[in-house]
Formats: sequence, structure tokens, C-alpha cells
Amino acid sequence: KFKSLTIQKKGELVAYGLPVEKAPSLKDNETKHVEAVDYHKMMAEPNTVIIDVRNRYETEIGHFQPPQGGAEFIDPKVRNSHELPKWLAQPETQEKLQGKKVMMYCTGGIRCERFSALLSQMKQDNPEFSTEGEYMVRGGIERYMRTFPEGGFWKGKNFLFDKRQEQVPEKKPAEELEKEIESKCCACKKTWGEYRGAFKCSVQDCQVPVIVCPECRGQLDAGSLEASTLQCPLCEEGFRLRDLEAPQLKAAEKRKASSQDVGGAAARAAKRHAKHAGKPPSRRLFVGGLPLAIDATAVREALGSGVDVIHWIPDKSSGLWYGSTFVQMTSKKEAERVVQSASEGRGIRIGKRKLRINFAPPPEGEEWPPANFKQLERPPIPVK
Repeated sequence: KFKSLTIQKKGELVAYGLPVEKAPSLKDNETKHVEAVDYHKMMAEPNTVIIDVRNRYETEIGHFQPPQGGAEFIDPKVRNSHELPKWLAQPETQEKLQGKKVMMYCTGGIRCERFSALLSQMKQDNPEFSTEGEYMVRGGIERYMRTFPEGGFWKGKNFLFDKRQEQVPEKKPAEELEKEIESKCCACKKTWGEYRGAFKCSVQDCQVPVIVCPECRGQLDAGSLEASTLQCPLCEEGFRLRDLEAPQLKAAEKRKASSQDVGGAAARAAKRHAKHAGKPPSRRLFVGGLPLAIDATAVREALGSGVDVIHWIPDKSSGLWYGSTFVQMTSKKEAERVVQSASEGRGIRIGKRKLRINFAPPPEGEEWPPANFKQLERPPIPVK
């Protein structure tokens, strides 16, 4: 259970550091999702590679270990997701993947969606770069572990970003798990497989989490060991991807030209706004631009007295709600008051959002409210 839910708008769900006009297109992604059982079998196939698209500090404590003669394990050794496009753009990386069946994995699947889109985009841009197909495990490491509670081909622990901190195969014996640990304390180099204490690499432009064993944590607390001496394995090795150039995606350049078509975008926006503008006064109003986290009480408070009916408008194809609703006022006078208020000064707002409000008389012959109408406090959620 979670105590609260926070929804934020982000430029990138997985931060590649690429502006919108250079980001890979998810629409053209060619990667196939396979179930854990099939993914497990695939790891035993030759002419196959399996890429860990997580951060290196996650890989430190656990990763897939395909059987001998099967897939080749590839660790990009990235400190963060910004470095993945740079790694994939390297000729030596593409040479490793050329003509191979490419498998990939991450904790739950989101990072694989982004990485696979990037890979598909690079293949389209460079016809000489080709693979025998790309595959990701549905549900990521987490579902694989539930499917193979003894561990399967998983070795070590699965790094988690929540309070659990790590996940282990439920039925794998503790002594066997202990033997699989490869990671070490960054101070004394003792084999250790837990991130505790929120310690970071002391190198200024790195600062990824580092492993510190209990004994060294005690020395840090006592002052006999300095935090400034802690370094991650990549910094100790002198390995860096940060300074490499990010790839230039050809298809992305076309999207850039499209995004810079300001006049066209303005025209399309004007067309949307004109759909409900200029209609004769009516009790029914169209209200757009509502925040996705909303309820009827907040709408009533924003519009003031006289709200009679609130009808959330779902998308016809998906059934999802995207911020528009019809509101029927108790009288035409109340409706005129709301439209007038919306057109003056700062308009009518909910939070920082300025609402678009216009008269929306029902078309002739349309039953209003609809026959199946039910007044809901919140927008409907489709159930499949």
C-alpha cells in the first residue's frame, strides 16, 4: 500500500537527455514482448545477446547469467539512462549486435520500451545495421522471478528503488544466493550485496550509489574513514561514456521540422477552439482543459452556483477521459455568467489551469442528458 499518489508531467519518462525533436519514436518500435517462460528458453540460444539496460550500480548486485553456449551477456556500464544512446551509437556496440537476436531486460519493462524504440530508430537510420529481431521480457525481472521462484538464469539480487531495496528469488536457498554475490564494498573490497546508508560516489560528476559494508559504515561514523574516498567501480576503472556524442536521429529531424510549424499548430488549435465557440447561449456548456485528477465537487466550486449536471466526456475509442466535460447549468442566465467569467481577466481556473468554456447546445434530436447517464463524482475508468 502507498500513502499517497503523485502525478507529475515529465518531458521524458526515461531520461535520455534528448529533446523532443530528437527522441526515438515509440510508434515504430519493432521489439516483441515475450513471456518469461519463452524468454528463459531464448537465453539458451546461440547467436543471441542479452543487454542489461539498467544502470551499472543495479547490475552490480544481480543480473541474468545465460547458460554456456547460449546468449552473450552485455553490460553497457552506464551510470544513468542519458548514457545509453551514446553507448548504442558506438560502432563497436553495433558490431556486437549485428546479425544477432537481441534480448533486453530491466526491472519492470519501462526502460526496455524506451531503449528498444531507440534501437529500432537507429536501425531505420542505418540500413547496414541490422539484427535478427529484438525481444524484451514482459513484466521485466520482477515477473521473471515470479515465474521462476528458484531463480532460473537470474544471478544475485534485483535492485529496487522502493523501500524493499532489493528482490530475490523466493525459493532460492540463502546459501546459494550468498555464493552468487559478485559486488564488493567500495572501501574494503569485501564481497557484499546490499546498498545501505545512501552513500554516493565521491567523484563530482558521478555520484551514483555505492556499496559500503557494515564495518566500513562504522568507520565512516567514527571518522576513521572519509566519505571523500568512496568511489564506484566505474570511476576506479576510469570508464566514462558521459563525454561521447549523443546520436543524431534522421527521422527525428523530420519531427523537428513538424514541431517548428508554429503556424500550422496555431491553426489546428484555433480549429479545436472554434468547435464550440460562437454557439447560441444554452444551459449546457462545454468545459475543457480540466486537470486529469479532478472530481465533480471541484468543478462545482470553480463554476460557482447553478451547476445542475456534470457529464464527463470519454474518448469514443478508448473510453479514457482526457479533460473535457459537458456541464448543464440550472438556467441560461447562470450559463451566461460562467461563460462571461471565463472570458474575462484570468478566466476560470482550477489550480494553474485556465478552463476553456463555451456554450454547447445539444444538436437537434439529441437526447440530453443521455438515456444511460449517471452522475459520477469522478471521471469514469474503463474496465476491460
